[in-house]
Amino acid sequence: MSYFSFQADQARPISKLSLQVGQEAPPILLRPSGQGDGVQHLVLHDERGVLLWTESTAHPTIDHSRTLALFGRTPGSGSFIAGEVQRTAPMVAAARLEADISLPVDRAAELIYFGKHICWYKSLPSSGPLVFPATSGLPGHQIALFQKEKDHGPVPEGLYVVQARMDAKQSTHELANRLGDESTANMRTGIQALRIGGNGPVDPNWGTFRVRLEPIEGNMYGRGGFYLHNSQKGFSHGCIEIGRLPGGSDFF
Repeated sequence: MSYFSFQADQARPISKLSLQVGQEAPPILLRPSGQGDGVQHLVLHDERGVLLWTESTAHPTIDHSRTLALFGRTPGSGSFIAGEVQRTAPMVAAARLEADISLPVDRAAELIYFGKHICWYKSLPSSGPLVFPATSGLPGHQIALFQKEKDHGPVPEGLYVVQARMDAKQSTHELANRLGDESTANMRTGIQALRIGGNGPVDPNWGTFRVRLEPIEGNMYGRGGFYLHNSQKGFSHGCIEIGRLPGGSDFF
């Protein structure tokens, strides 16, 4: 029989999962019943759209187990289903995981960065939370254990504020182009447009927009100069790099 389990306890099936929006579950293992002659492959399906997921293994193992990373996407309840696609019959649900996704109890912050996603809860341009892919730190250093490491680790855990208004001196890409290197060397607050050339961002490490993070609570370990910015590298030296929503919408 197919079943879901936590990777750390593979012998114990799980049927329910509770997460906050943007929170990642411990690694989940899908153990299928076996790829018999009648089964083509497995299909993963979130019937209510309350989860995000990625597959940690590029290819199924020899026993066809699959390791999954599951994240809360939007408040609500739904079923995450592994379906067996038959050669001669309709798909059947081989394993089911009931997911219950909630908002954080303490929502003092408008944005919460969970390590792989940043979640926008309030003052939204839409009716519900927005969950953007995000990274902080260099590859191999993108976990809280390395937050003390300058220029390598992720942004230190804490509470930050941003000036949610445009920087008048850098409110357009044209103004940023006129400023040249000063457009990224300055330490002003506010949302800043960055330089754009004929092939896209002039500073691909920064992207096209940024806003400075000012710490108000937490241990910074002597570090500073952190921003939210929208480059697409998949790493940073401590800033939070924000990707696009699945539909292509940009955070800024």
